Amino acid sequence: MKNKFENRICSYCEVEFLPKRSNQKFCTSACRTAYHNKRNNAKRKELAKFFKPIEKQYYALLGLLNGKKEVTVHKEYLRGIGVNFSLFTHIHFNEKINKNCYALHTVHYYKVDKEHYKICTND
Repeated sequence: MKNKFENRICSYCEVEFLPKRSNQKFCTSACRTAYHNKRNNAKRKELAKFFKPIEKQYYALLGLLNGKKEVTVHKEYLRGIGVNFSLFTHIHFNEKINKNCYALHTVHYYKVDKEHYKICTND
């Protein structure tokens, strides 16, 4: 049976090949996988610039809770462990205190007074 498709150039390795399907862009599945891995790794590296600092701060706050529902901590201690008060994933409204809190996933914090912050968990 004669192939009805014309030769193409592989989108990854740039080798000429005879496609088996009308929408085939890669000469082999290995080239297809390598192409998508390269593309997705570049996206992951770009997003890591934003998510790594947030993740680091989340685990720092979670570590302070140490299984408790809430804990009050001095702001200088928080700065000392690397907490950046401008990093948060969303604003959480705490109905108990009738206040907006800055949140990182399941952990939120708010200012108690001039020097202290209360860290709480949504769980």
